[in-house]
Amino acid sequence: MNLKSTLLAFGLSLAGLSLSAQIPLVYTAENTGAGCTAPALPSFAQLPRVEPLPDPFMRSDNSGRSTSFGDWECRRNEIKAEIEHYEIGTKPPRPQNITATYAAGTTPNTGTLTVVVTENGQTLTLTSEVVLPAAGTGPFPAVIGMNSATGSIPAAVFTSRNVATIRFNHNQVTTYSNPQLTDPFYRLYPAQTLANSGQYSAWSWGVSRLIDGLELVQSTLPINLRRIGVTGCSYAGKMALFAGAFDERIALTIAQESGGGGAPAWRVSETLGAVEKLGATDYRWFKDDMQQFQGSNVAKLPHDHHELMAMIAPRALLVTGNTDFEWLANPSAYVSARAAHVVWNTFGIADRFGFYIDGGHGHCAVPATQTPAVEAFVEKFLLGNTAANTNITVHPYPALNYQRWYAWWGTPTPYLQPEPLGKRYWLEAECGTVGSSWDVVADTSAAGGSYVRVQSGLSSPTTAPTAPAALLEYPFTADSAATYNFLARLNVPATEEYGYWVKVDNGPFQAVTSQLATNPGFENGLTGWTTLNSNGATITANTVAAEARNGTGSMKVVNPTAQPGNQWRVQVTSTAFPTTIGRQYVISYWVRAANAGGSIRLSTGPSSPQYQADQTIGTSWQQVTWTITAGVASTTVLFDMGQVANTYYIDDVSIKEVGAAGWRWLKLREAALTVGPHTLTIGYNTGGSAQLDKLVVATSTAAITGKGQPGTNCRPTAAGRARRPSPIEVFPNPATDKITVQLGANATRVRRIEVVDVVGRVLAHLDVDGQSTLSIPSGQLAPGVYLLRFHGDATEARRVVVQ
Repeated sequence: MNLKSTLLAFGLSLAGLSLSAQIPLVYTAENTGAGCTAPALPSFAQLPRVEPLPDPFMRSDNSGRSTSFGDWECRRNEIKAEIEHYEIGTKPPRPQNITATYAAGTTPNTGTLTVVVTENGQTLTLTSEVVLPAAGTGPFPAVIGMNSATGSIPAAVFTSRNVATIRFNHNQVTTYSNPQLTDPFYRLYPAQTLANSGQYSAWSWGVSRLIDGLELVQSTLPINLRRIGVTGCSYAGKMALFAGAFDERIALTIAQESGGGGAPAWRVSETLGAVEKLGATDYRWFKDDMQQFQGSNVAKLPHDHHELMAMIAPRALLVTGNTDFEWLANPSAYVSARAAHVVWNTFGIADRFGFYIDGGHGHCAVPATQTPAVEAFVEKFLLGNTAANTNITVHPYPALNYQRWYAWWGTPTPYLQPEPLGKRYWLEAECGTVGSSWDVVADTSAAGGSYVRVQSGLSSPTTAPTAPAALLEYPFTADSAATYNFLARLNVPATEEYGYWVKVDNGPFQAVTSQLATNPGFENGLTGWTTLNSNGATITANTVAAEARNGTGSMKVVNPTAQPGNQWRVQVTSTAFPTTIGRQYVISYWVRAANAGGSIRLSTGPSSPQYQADQTIGTSWQQVTWTITAGVASTTVLFDMGQVANTYYIDDVSIKEVGAAGWRWLKLREAALTVGPHTLTIGYNTGGSAQLDKLVVATSTAAITGKGQPGTNCRPTAAGRARRPSPIEVFPNPATDKITVQLGANATRVRRIEVVDVVGRVLAHLDVDGQSTLSIPSGQLAPGVYLLRFHGDATEARRVVVQ
């Protein structure tokens, strides 16, 4: 369908319309470009390496590039073909034999939509709970929630606006976490296997069949087929994104915190830390052979996920992130969103795509900060309120150079600009304010010749210590507002843990420890653990104070029915925790069974699984440990209970890294900083012999190796060694109005400050005269780079930029 025929189908005329008014908000067909010529799909060996993000406007065969909206439909179908071929498997077209019915429920304004698909002599049935608005007769806009009525968005966002809600029960297509060839989708399409067809192909097909059903029951279910939205979060956020990209009848897609395989670009994620990378995602969701693109081979992938999002253009898309969860690859989602936004911008419809990345809330929670953005997209694209402001680009990454990933677009040669190292502030551990509970130890292997360690016998694992003796304090000044990483150079004996409490300025302390996952007593329920049904097992799990080995709670798992021949009957899984490929981790837990004869084992989940030997479990508490070598960058730990009917109690679970000898850089946390002075405070958590040498506060973690750069918080002694901290603070930098200098206690007895230009000329000077804070009017200086020279017991200089 071309642009003119599409407009006529909606009763519009080309005359007098702006470009954005000529571009549809939604379509009447699942794929309007189904007749476009399919692109060539080279083998892995034939694919070229493209280090930056691929150009969404470039033809797959590189024969031409077009930013004309008239060419977008066929280009969109090229991207679709690549994603199907290299990532998720083919999404089958609408079946010939599909029927649907709608039956009103006993509760007013509720009912059930039933869709029956028959293919290859097999039948699949979808049943979806529908809730209609209480007021009006419709047709109503509707939102399809992935496995819940409204995804993870509060229902009031939709119900208060007379939007119908429809639940997509994805397990009716293929079972989440446990797909089998006996699942309905794979029975319908026997050529689709668990190896060549991931669940996101199957689930997006299922959403499309649900929309087919809505079309078939228009006379009994008053849904406005031009105002359909989809939404979901986390793995369901990916599901919503694929559904919206692969069905043009969806007017609005809201993908929350989708993580790797969703909004983030695979290429960008590969440059980050413990995030969901292409080699560390769940391969039940994707084709098996997508794994050939992991690691540095990601550059051979002919597309990336900025193009998955771009497939939704010209329809509406809102993506969200959550910086409290590193695994979600939020910086990658931001870069990918910026790149995708270029497509909407090019077509003059920038307000149809938005992103909102913030923190300070739980995973899949919609905080008060994000709610107006979600409501605005619902208002405009489900209700037709054109006054709603959907120009939303909220993020915490002002210093991130996202443009380097696509600056080459429109040129003949893909080129990824080198990553700038950004802002870095190096701090020697021994040059901070070192509390008396810490020792400073001379060591030539340390960067400044010394490191600090907590004194023997001290630990504070449950709460952060507050006494000054327990703390290390490191003041520094940020001259640019950005999100910074806090990394430490540590040497941890192989048999020990490391643990610190870390805070920035007056914020709360956060625990940082090599114990990556822990639930010492389940006092707060199944925190970090989820029960999974396997083959229809009934599972109950709750805290049981009387059965706790330690503390006030333990996990109780009941397997009520014996299943001979089905050894691993019941599973309880932790949330994924970040690991480093090739390093060792120890998993430890206490367990007992209510009756003798029980057994248990652990596995590391579906991606590169490892299995513990079967453990016979008695009726008394016993400790079980297991050492694994990580094969992927995130591991899921599964407790597999035996085939007998039994009740199990599990307590004191921990997962910790087995340290490797030698110095290494480890990330402590990240935080958004404003221009001006800040303080990093570290308290001890786990006791032991961990050696803390140096810290760096950096916008980029690239190329941080070895001993790093010399610390800026030390001044040389007469012996030439860096020891005492310098109290001088200079901000803002760059400066536009005035330069503020804080001398603190003026321990170096600064008496005079000079402003010096780059050729060494003294342009101005100030006499300190006992002042601790001074101001230099930068407005009297031409824009450029200057040095502030401090004369006291020693001479120091600070670089400052005037804008």
